[in-house]
Amino acid sequence: MLKNMTQTKYLEGISDLISEREAIFRKDISITNRNTIPSDGKYPLENNQWFKIPDVICLFVDIRNSTGLSAVSHDKSTASIYELFTGTAIKILHSLEAEYIDIKGDGVFALFSKNKVHRALVSAISFKTFAYEKFLSLIKRKLNGEVDVGFHMGIDQKTVLVKTLGLRNTEGRDIRKNEVWAGKPINMASKLAALSKDGELLISDRFYSNLSKDDLVQKTCGCVVGGEQRDAIVDIWEEKEISEDSNFDFDSYYISNKNWCKTHGKEWAEKILKLD
Repeated sequence: MLKNMTQTKYLEGISDLISEREAIFRKDISITNRNTIPSDGKYPLENNQWFKIPDVICLFVDIRNSTGLSAVSHDKSTASIYELFTGTAIKILHSLEAEYIDIKGDGVFALFSKNKVHRALVSAISFKTFAYEKFLSLIKRKLNGEVDVGFHMGIDQKTVLVKTLGLRNTEGRDIRKNEVWAGKPINMASKLAALSKDGELLISDRFYSNLSKDDLVQKTCGCVVGGEQRDAIVDIWEEKEISEDSNFDFDSYYISNKNWCKTHGKEWAEKILKLD
């Protein structure tokens, strides 16, 4: 039987597909500069056409220790936890006008244009307040302490290249398509998030540098920080050195455990949004 095998490496048609993609690769790339993420959600689909968008903000959230969940032995619990975490993240981020939202494994990332730095922060604190005060307690009861599950959060900001990669069917309709974001912020936000503990938000120094130095952003209202009662207004950001870690392309990050307090949360968030 082996003597009768053909001398072709790929299945029929695959060689032609590879040759076609190689030919496209050798052509010049067309890059269109944009100041913001497209509000209409339309990205280049044609070959070798990309958008370049400066200082895009990425908020990344995911489930801590999701590997401890099992689709076999904890199928209903696992499904309900993903439904609660991912579904709520998408709803909150959409309601606060994130310009792009996608699911990545057990996490969600949202993208904001550079002129929405404070909206990104409000989105982060809003979801963190839910995750710390609701999500943790709900899943603890659901799992009866069998699995230690929590959440991670991180934010970074840097220039990206983006386009849609996918196919068109015989009627010319787009199928099997998704946006590809080439650049640092999603990867860096994900890595920052991995360093966080429950109730913490980690942000890169380059994102922090664009935040207002107003007390609304830099301090608490003096009521509650991370579920703990405080007697006075306090700083909420603590800087951490990270320049020697080759996994990151910035020198430091800032950490906060601020949640919206029951008394001033709504007012605080509304005022921060007006800083953009």
